This record gives sequence, structure tokens and C-alpha cells, in this order.
Amino acid sequence: MAAPSEIRFVADRMLGRLARMLRLLGYDTLYSSTATPAEVTAMAAGGMIILTRGHAEKRFPGRANLFSIASDYAPEQLAEVVRQYELETRSGLWTRCTLCNASIEPVEKSAVRAEVESKVYELYSEFYRCSGCAHVYWRGSHVERILRNLDALLGRPPEVN
Repeated sequence: MAAPSEIRFVADRMLGRLARMLRLLGYDTLYSSTATPAEVTAMAAGGMIILTRGHAEKRFPGRANLFSIASDYAPEQLAEVVRQYELETRSGLWTRCTLCNASIEPVEKSAVRAEVESKVYELYSEFYRCSGCAHVYWRGSHVERILRNLDALLGRPPEVN
């Protein structure tokens, strides 16, 4: 199994939702909604794997680290990439910002008081902040839903907490 620290991706402009899902799993995934194939190739310098849809060889001729996604549906795209690269899907959960790809780090609850709704502040005790865009995260009820969806999508037994 490939751990998040062992493999890096660049998703072309057709795969924004997939990029966010890979980041959710902890994989370094660069993405720009406006990047041309030449810009994607430049972003992938250093052995990153380019993920694309459609005519991969036509868009990225001669590129070795290239994977063409068959599905139009982001959850199925994620399953394709997980299978293709035998990705480890638990250890890196919630270590990267799904918005900008930077690392997420714990932050003192008092530091986010003005940035979250009062109900969220009262209900939750652990908060995290993106080191890049400063987006604030917390382990709300949405986390359990996301875990259930991932487990179903990837055909694995639910994680016991």
C-alpha cells in the first residue's frame, strides 16, 4: 500500500472534485481549474503522477507518470486511483486542506472563537487550521458521514472508533 508520504499527484482541470477527495485522504494533490496541459506537466516536475480524463496521450504526449481516469463521477474516480496505485486510505485522513493542499494542524479552541459559529464553538472542543489558507476544520457530524461514504465506496469495513 502506498502511504500519503510516498506518492504525489497533479489533477488536471477536469478533476477538481477528485483532487479534493485525494487531499481528504492525505495525498499531496496539486490542482488548478485553469491550468493548461503544459502547466500541468510543469506542475508535475519531480515525478508527480498526472491524473487526467479523456485522451491522455494526446494531451500529455510521452509522459510516463500518467493515469487516465475512466469515470465521470468523482467517487468512482477516487476508487479507480485507489485501486491503480494501491493507496493507503486511513493514515492520512484530514492531514491536508481540501481547499489548498497545505497541511492541517491542531489549533487552540480559543484561537478560532471569532471564526466559527457560536453553536459550533460550544459543541466541539478540537479545532484545526490549514497552514496555507487558514481555513478552520472541526470533527463534526459530517466526518462520520464522510467516513461511511468512503468505506462504502472503497468496499472496506467501517472503521471502529
